[in-house]
Amino acid sequence: MIIKYIVLILAIFNFANVYSLPNNRGKGKQDSPFDTIRMINSSTFSEPDSLELTERIINGKPANITQFPFIAQIFYRNASFINFSFRCTGSLISDLWILTAAHCLTDVNRNLVSPGDFRVAVGKDELVANADANDQYRVSFIGNFGYKENATLDAGLIKLAKPVPSIVATPAKLYTSPVKKRLRVNIAGFGLTDYAKPTPSNVLLQTRVYISQSANCSGFSPGWKSNNGPQICQENYKDLSPCKGDSGGPMVTKIKGKNVIVGITSSGGNKDKNVDNPCGHNVIDYYARVGYYVNSISKTTGIPLKNFTAT
Repeated sequence: MIIKYIVLILAIFNFANVYSLPNNRGKGKQDSPFDTIRMINSSTFSEPDSLELTERIINGKPANITQFPFIAQIFYRNASFINFSFRCTGSLISDLWILTAAHCLTDVNRNLVSPGDFRVAVGKDELVANADANDQYRVSFIGNFGYKENATLDAGLIKLAKPVPSIVATPAKLYTSPVKKRLRVNIAGFGLTDYAKPTPSNVLLQTRVYISQSANCSGFSPGWKSNNGPQICQENYKDLSPCKGDSGGPMVTKIKGKNVIVGITSSGGNKDKNVDNPCGHNVIDYYARVGYYVNSISKTTGIPLKNFTAT
């Protein structure tokens, strides 16, 4: 019984990571090289001192696999854990590659952890039980695009050990056009629905959010210059936002009736420094803009750019 309690406490600690505003280092460019894979036995797997989500969808509505046929669930274990536990959301972008947030793949020092300590479930709109995570897809490689040097470059890739059949999941297309304030977008994920309770949602949730370009965007993240750089800014005034566990999940818009990925849920926090709750009302969130990385994604995966682009 004591061992069960210890495992439960460790699992909660692994999931309930810090959700704070970014501490940007370096200047990062689109052509920053894909980080080489480093096999590291990390004793912890928590968010670095930058603004990141391992989030939830606050006041979201249930979504289904028909709407998000590319949705992925990312599970992790480190040297301190016996079992896998849910870590982040992601998106299938080819039969072998998952797009997610870089911070989902790194330790507290923003170093990549071991690919062998991840499992990925795809094509499911209900959360896989931690006990069943080991039976999901294994990971052969992970990497990012300069996140170690610059926390605003929060996009990462996972390569699965074997391809996902088309009957299981359908890869998403990527949105590469300019991101304008009026662009209608939704976010989706399996994150927390109550920040005070470190338990992810059992079902996939989605909600509409609103892109911002106010002075707050650069005020809370000096690395943000516009929504056509590496980050997309979004402010919440209607208690609709991502939260822990939604990290790495998609920000989408519809093209010809299908959801295409505009951004990757990255980071956020409350604009009132005296308020502890980083999710929901009066928060500001940031997303990695996939159009900024699409050329590097194509080079890394070896997949032609036209195969990714939504038309």
